[in-house]
Amino acid sequence: MGDSSTSYESLLDLCVSSAMGPVRNFNCEQLNILLSDDSKIDSIIDNIPHVRNLPTEREMGLVQNKSLAEWNLTQEPLLEELKKNLLETYEEAFFTVCIAESLTEKRSLNTSSALLQTAVQAAEDESEAIADRFLNKEIEVEQFLKEFLEKKTLAHMRKVKSDKLLATLRQQDYPSLPNQATPYPVHENNFYPTPPATRHSFWLIYAVCRRLWSTCKMVIQLMLAGSSLKNSVQCRWFASLREMALAKGPRHIYEPLFDEKKRCPDYGMVHIRLQGYDYVPLEKYQSYVHKIAKRFEFNVKESYSVAATTERVVTFRPHTTIVESEVVLSIYERVLNIIEAPSVYLPLFISLIRAHIPIGIKITVKKYEKDDERRRYIPDVMLKEKQNELKDLDNPVVRRNLGWE
Repeated sequence: MGDSSTSYESLLDLCVSSAMGPVRNFNCEQLNILLSDDSKIDSIIDNIPHVRNLPTEREMGLVQNKSLAEWNLTQEPLLEELKKNLLETYEEAFFTVCIAESLTEKRSLNTSSALLQTAVQAAEDESEAIADRFLNKEIEVEQFLKEFLEKKTLAHMRKVKSDKLLATLRQQDYPSLPNQATPYPVHENNFYPTPPATRHSFWLIYAVCRRLWSTCKMVIQLMLAGSSLKNSVQCRWFASLREMALAKGPRHIYEPLFDEKKRCPDYGMVHIRLQGYDYVPLEKYQSYVHKIAKRFEFNVKESYSVAATTERVVTFRPHTTIVESEVVLSIYERVLNIIEAPSVYLPLFISLIRAHIPIGIKITVKKYEKDDERRRYIPDVMLKEKQNELKDLDNPVVRRNLGWE
């Protein structure tokens, strides 16, 4: 779409430049004749090389479209076969999905949670049995460490999965409950790090490692104490609340949210008016101003055109008041309205667009007013006349003349 618009604009520029070549050498009389005689304008346009080539290009385009359409028709059997294969594949996939859903319905999440909790308790019982065998000197230290750590690791991993599954079931049962997690402060400069998306993955693994380490320390203490202190050693197979508590770093400490106020104020609505006698340069310059405003990240509320107005230009003979020539010029206008423009960047923006303003274009930057909105609309002359007639009917003299009173 962008390439086609660019080629169209370039072709339009070439045609305008080709047509304006002979017109620039005309005098005032020839220009007046040209304005009054449309056939001369048509002859100038028809003599443009690009315009003469348009019928040939049109025929070539029709031939190319016809050949492309014929080639598309030859591809119809292949497309039909591919559509048939796609339909068969979709039916097979739908049948497979139905089978998978029927299999998953046979085992609910509640049943899986209960089985997982039973497996956790079984792993804990096996680890305690291994510890009792070690205290009774039935197994060696190496064998005890290997079997005990394996069972404890398995029990803790099952415990983590069971807790995660229970949390998922609670969320399904109570979906409307709000999240009670402490909100983290937000800062524009990213001074505070972003918390992880889920706290379960990292911190639960961290808790498992701490519990395993506490268990290993207890085993080492038992090994050092020996069998004579077997009855006096207090065996504690589960970690305390202090050990189970998660160690929170500075980033997890709550701090209040500070709202930073803007040091530099913003303008309300800025009205930018572009006026020129030539339509093409004005349209291009309006597009340029719009792009620069977007690069400054300004909020462009509106960008529209206003109905063209006319201006009468008269030249007089030297040292007389006799009119020598009279020209009526059309004034085209484009408008941009920008809201909440920062006062720091707006002067830079105005200086930039003024530095690149084309010749013959006038730019006005001012505060938005209600009169600017009224200038946007074209007055309806017939409606104004009917309104005046209705007002005249309220006059007693007019009503008496019409015989209404």
